[in-house]
Amino acid sequence: MLPGGVGVACCCRERLLVPHVLPGERVRVCRKERRRGAWWGRAVEILAPSPARVSPPCPVAERCGGCALQHVQPAAQAEYKSAWVRDAFAEFIEHDTHWQSCSGEPGLRRRVRWFVGKDADGRFLGFHARCTHQPVRHAQCLVLEAPLNRLRVWLESRLPDAVRSVQATLLADGMHVVFEAERAMPNLPEWPEFEGAQWWWRHGEEVQPMRRPVRTLHDRVPAGAGEVSLAVGPCDFVQGSQPGNRALVRQVQQWLPKDCRRIVDLFCGAGNLSLPAAHVLGARVAGAEGNAASVRAARFNARRLRVAGEFIACNLFAPRQRAEWVAADALILDPPRKGAKAVCAMMHALLPGMIIMVNCDVAAGARDARLLHTQGYRLRALRALDLFPGAGHVEAMSLWTR
Repeated sequence: MLPGGVGVACCCRERLLVPHVLPGERVRVCRKERRRGAWWGRAVEILAPSPARVSPPCPVAERCGGCALQHVQPAAQAEYKSAWVRDAFAEFIEHDTHWQSCSGEPGLRRRVRWFVGKDADGRFLGFHARCTHQPVRHAQCLVLEAPLNRLRVWLESRLPDAVRSVQATLLADGMHVVFEAERAMPNLPEWPEFEGAQWWWRHGEEVQPMRRPVRTLHDRVPAGAGEVSLAVGPCDFVQGSQPGNRALVRQVQQWLPKDCRRIVDLFCGAGNLSLPAAHVLGARVAGAEGNAASVRAARFNARRLRVAGEFIACNLFAPRQRAEWVAADALILDPPRKGAKAVCAMMHALLPGMIIMVNCDVAAGARDARLLHTQGYRLRALRALDLFPGAGHVEAMSLWTR
């Protein structure tokens, strides 16, 4: 099984990519189409099932593109996802590298994007079917936090015509709900209340509040033995699972040395990984992020937590070296799916004492790891985290020192 949850099936000396199958199974497949340089098939019948196979609890699991692994027992999911991370980083693992497999961090999703579909029963909100842009109607999503399921049902009868998709993020003191539309916000009657929701209208790059006053919403994250609140805006990235994010934040603090005084945080978002640690350690932070709204949130959070530092908006896929990034005690990297190739290629000039890297795509993580390794960094610790049970996604955390 490849990262993402697609099986590689061997048939008549030909290889097919087939969703919803497991290693060791014997299946009857039909060949469907050639896509991205590979033949794709569909499982017609499971002739010899794996002991790890279960019936998907969701009735639309095989159509919906959100959950690739609902047919796999949870313990086996953790084993497969751990193997994806370990295999991707295998060439850098040494005898003293500390390895931690997926264990205990799963939680329901608190962040979602629904797309507007239409069928015989009218308009609805759903997730895209696998490899298509066609939304799938579902009664209830089993991997979402309960308030988000209630929100979807409540919204379906109230959606303005111009809305094409809806993003929602559940936080500690409310939820951001963003209508993504084809045109500017119309003159709507004041939008009603719903369980602490802060409503937004997005057209292109412009995001406007639909209700005033606008409330600041917060995430709660660990900071040493306690917790801190971080302001999160409607367009700021947050990890999809709150327990998973808390595990990430806690691990960063465990890896950072007690005498750490200078932290560089690239792809910093609103300061999720660096600011709680800096608050505890009394460290200074230099952060950078491509999203200007997230940079403003990081500055706001730093002031509230009384953390010294500077946060800037810049293109980290074509970065220019800055003096405040050089020779930090620790550098934190949490890039998007395509990784941090340009930043990792600069490491011989940045020379941090240690690097903590978080990757949501293990292939991109392995490529970036190779750049670190060739510039004199060793893999000291590696951890796999399952932030999305049921999905073909795994998070990799790695610790590197010179």
